[in-house]
Amino acid sequence: MKSSARRLLSSDSRYVIVVLTPIVLLIALFIYYPAVDTFGASLTNRNLRIRRPPKAVGLDNYVKLVQDDEFWEVTGRSFKVVLITLPLEMAVAFGIAMLLNQRFPGRGLVRTLAILPWMLPGVVNGFLWGWLLNGEYGALNGFLYQFGLISEYQYWLREPDHQLFWVCVVQTWTRYAFPTIILLAGLQSIPDDLFDAAKVDGANAPQRVRYITLPLLLPSFGIALVVEFIAAFQIFDVVWTLTAGGSAGGAMNPFTKTLMLYNYELVFRDLRIGLGAALSYIILVMSLAVGVIFVMRVYNQGVQEQ
Repeated sequence: MKSSARRLLSSDSRYVIVVLTPIVLLIALFIYYPAVDTFGASLTNRNLRIRRPPKAVGLDNYVKLVQDDEFWEVTGRSFKVVLITLPLEMAVAFGIAMLLNQRFPGRGLVRTLAILPWMLPGVVNGFLWGWLLNGEYGALNGFLYQFGLISEYQYWLREPDHQLFWVCVVQTWTRYAFPTIILLAGLQSIPDDLFDAAKVDGANAPQRVRYITLPLLLPSFGIALVVEFIAAFQIFDVVWTLTAGGSAGGAMNPFTKTLMLYNYELVFRDLRIGLGAALSYIILVMSLAVGVIFVMRVYNQGVQEQ
């Protein structure tokens, strides 16, 4: 009996090894090796414009970035995008999730339509909104003009402050579907008995949302906030396509340059590989730090309340 169990265990172990080994090798090849190589490059002065072997410079690249005023400028702009996008995105996602959680005919079709913007690449959404906001023939101007809300066409992307605001709007449109799915799953996990008991006790709809729905959704909000913070903090495609982040060989728009565009500029335009690699790791550390805060504060608090 014991020998047959051992043979079965040994057979299962071999099967697991055979299945997992190619996956582990692929992950190591395409994820961990580039990550380690990038970190090694961040400790050198590698520059493709200079035809000589790179030299080890230790943490000089990190120090140079921290002492650079442009780094703090684009970092502040990236956090500004996050501070505008996250509340807007969570509010839209929560409202849509509450609606989709109701029972009505065609709910499955509506749920499918709700995630369509998320299925489109950010580049496509950026170009689409660039057409909508065009000051000469944009659909938004045409719509508002037909209803008498404006007397002449507006150039929505002319002012620098307006550019950053519309970047946040387009990012919200592009990404709201993911937190909607997460929050909808959380809503469906809340027992109906809690709401029925609250109704019996005389709680109205806003009170049920405040004291039952929101506290029990904190873990879902925590997951959504972590993912969407990273997406907003590392925004690139929407900025590039919507506000002319830069054409081939042209100058970047300084009013919407975020960390990822700054990193692109360092690596692919200036060819300063070492400095760009260091910036990549700084962005990674910032993203992880804020993600850990969201998990510890929001997610863990929600789990404890449950």
